[in-house]
Amino acid sequence: MKVAGIIPTRMASSRFPGKPLVDIEGLPMVIHVMKRAMLCDYLDEVYVATDSRKIFETVEKYGGKAIMTSSKHKTGTDRIAEAVGKVKDCDIVVNIQGDEPLVNPDDISKLVRALSKDKTCKFATLICKTPSRNDITECKVVLDLNNDILYMSRSDIPSPARVRIGHFYKLYCVIAFRKAFLQKFAGWPLTPLEKAEYIEYIRILEHGYKMKGVVINEYSTSVDTPEDLIRVKKMMKRDKIKYKYMQAGF
Repeated sequence: MKVAGIIPTRMASSRFPGKPLVDIEGLPMVIHVMKRAMLCDYLDEVYVATDSRKIFETVEKYGGKAIMTSSKHKTGTDRIAEAVGKVKDCDIVVNIQGDEPLVNPDDISKLVRALSKDKTCKFATLICKTPSRNDITECKVVLDLNNDILYMSRSDIPSPARVRIGHFYKLYCVIAFRKAFLQKFAGWPLTPLEKAEYIEYIRILEHGYKMKGVVINEYSTSVDTPEDLIRVKKMMKRDKIKYKYMQAGF
């Protein structure tokens, strides 16, 4: 079974334009993501999928593989669905967001193992705890007793109205699809609850498919705003994984 990691990224972020190439410890952010993904033993290939020639050239400069895609995609999943059509001999596709510079290669491995073990499952995603309350930038998740996803929302779920909730779970945007299912998913029109919650993966639930949640200890540290970048830069100074690729001459 062949597994490809694909990192969708673009320059035209509404909240933080140009963020894929911002400097963190001397490397562009997208290169941190790429190099960390390349440390995962379960990924046979790693690609950056982008509509930016500047990102494409930066990836190649640092020894990576890039795939040019359309600039019309509205989601990273749509971008990956186009890119994977250019990847031969691939059974599982792992979507690794380009704004997760602290992603742990071991967590990617856990995700791939979970999807590989459950032959009936077409989709799996990392899940982590979050202490945040009433934060619509986070996609909250509720799981059943088998860690399959029951629902996702930008509201706090389960409801804390009657009982105290110590923590919520949220979506950590490292996601694995079986390739054939990814291409099927990308062809579906938007569904009602997906539109209401503004979470594209609800489309899978609305079509009646199982979604596996893989709970990890790490908290998702994505860079969505300049303020997030300040926080991530501080965390990167304490990070140990970076030495596995930065000491190797990038």
